[in-house]
Amino acid sequence: MLTHLSDEVINHMLTNQWYGRLGCAVGNDVLVVPVTYLYDGYFIYGHTREGTKTKLMRQNPNVCLEIDEVVSPTHWRSVVVHGRFEELTGEERTEVLHRLGARTAPFFADEVPARTDGQRHSSVPTTLPPTVVYRIRISRKSGRAEHRQSLLSDS
Repeated sequence: MLTHLSDEVINHMLTNQWYGRLGCAVGNDVLVVPVTYLYDGYFIYGHTREGTKTKLMRQNPNVCLEIDEVVSPTHWRSVVVHGRFEELTGEERTEVLHRLGARTAPFFADEVPARTDGQRHSSVPTTLPPTVVYRIRISRKSGRAEHRQSLLSDS
C-alpha cells in the first residue's frame, strides 16, 4: 500500500542517512548527482568541488534532494526535499566543513588512495582541492512509502 510518511519519519530518515541524490537544473540542462550531506533539523549541508553542479546551482538556486531506503520493489520509502542553494563563506563555511568531515570520516578512515607505482604512501595528503560548501534552505519536505506483500512470499 502506498502511504505518505509523517514529518517524524521524514526527519528521522534525513537525520540518520548521509547519502542522497541532488537535483538541479537550468533551462534544458538537468543534473542529478550522488552527494553526502548533513541534516541539522533546519538545513541540508553539503560540499563539492567547482564544476557543473556548482555552475547550475549558482544560475538557478532551486534544488531538490532525494533519499531512499529500498528493500524490494514493493517495500521502500523515499523522501524529497525542495529548497534553495546557498553558498557558505567565512566562519560558517569552516564550521560546516568540519561538521561534514566529522560525520563522514568514520566511513572513510581506512581508505587511502592507491599509488600506481605499487609503493605505499609515506603520508596522507594534507591539502585538498578548493571546496564549495553550501546549504539548502528547505522550503518543503515530503515522503512516500510502499509496503505490499510479495506474491512470492510464504505468508
